Amino acid sequence: MNYEQFIALYHKKVIDKIIFPREVYRRQRKILNYLRGQGISIRDVLIANRLNNEISLPNFIEPYISTKYLPYLEFHIADHCNLNCKACEHYSGLVREPHFPNLERFTRDFERLHEFIDDLGMIRILGGEPLLNPEINEYIKLSRRLYPQAIIHVVTNGLLLPKMSEEFFETMRQCNAGIWISFYPPLESKMPAIKRLLEEKGVQFKITRLNKTFTVKQTLKRHDFPKEIFLQCFQANCHNLYEGKIASCFLPFTTKYFNAYYGKNLPEDGALNLYDPTLTTEKLKAHLLTPFERCRYCTPPVEVEWSTIKNPSPITDWVHD
Repeated sequence: MNYEQFIALYHKKVIDKIIFPREVYRRQRKILNYLRGQGISIRDVLIANRLNNEISLPNFIEPYISTKYLPYLEFHIADHCNLNCKACEHYSGLVREPHFPNLERFTRDFERLHEFIDDLGMIRILGGEPLLNPEINEYIKLSRRLYPQAIIHVVTNGLLLPKMSEEFFETMRQCNAGIWISFYPPLESKMPAIKRLLEEKGVQFKITRLNKTFTVKQTLKRHDFPKEIFLQCFQANCHNLYEGKIASCFLPFTTKYFNAYYGKNLPEDGALNLYDPTLTTEKLKAHLLTPFERCRYCTPPVEVEWSTIKNPSPITDWVHD
């Protein structure tokens, strides 16, 4: 049945649980918030184990909230970028100095997360521009070591791909990782050569449609409907790992760049400390399902024409009334 049929039967008390296969849910991570917005209790959402695992019937189906699985995780390996798109919600164009995570610290943090989440549907390695990080191979290998069944994507604007070493492409092949190219106007003339390169290297890749518009979702005016925004927000499912913390999206970690550039004080809350001694899997997942103060400064998207920023960048490049 489709979701609408399930919702109708749920509210009639004909059906009291819904079960997601992991193989489906990792591609439809936004569905959980959609169902919650329709009055479905998170306690009534179950998830099945992977079908390619040895099936143990007593544990094959578990409550989503307590199972050690997340459909999606992303992390920055560079906060800055070589393209600097206007309205980038990672605020990469406002990062004044190059910023990479410390690999040793990140490894500890990722291993700490693994104590609570031992299976991921998809890992996306991004930024900023991740190809700027000279240690990118190590992040790819670490991701595959900890999560052998996850889909792994390196999300890039593609401009640096022709300059990447053979070691990078070998790592991608060995780790069964793919390139995800965000296609922006500066790549139009370069894209045929980039496609040939990736085909020659034998690396999986996906190219988005040409992005001629972006959306602005940020405002400086605090509103009183954070739950509604959170449940409708696709990025509320972009679970982000950053400096020993995890959050529903990247804004708890990137808002600092906006605040520093413009002298503002938008909230930088919403992150959960992975080293909290009271942390449990259920507490972590419940946190990722809960709106926070920063959500009061997010709104439905307003479409703008894609462009790169000028320096200095006016605040209207990033927020709307």
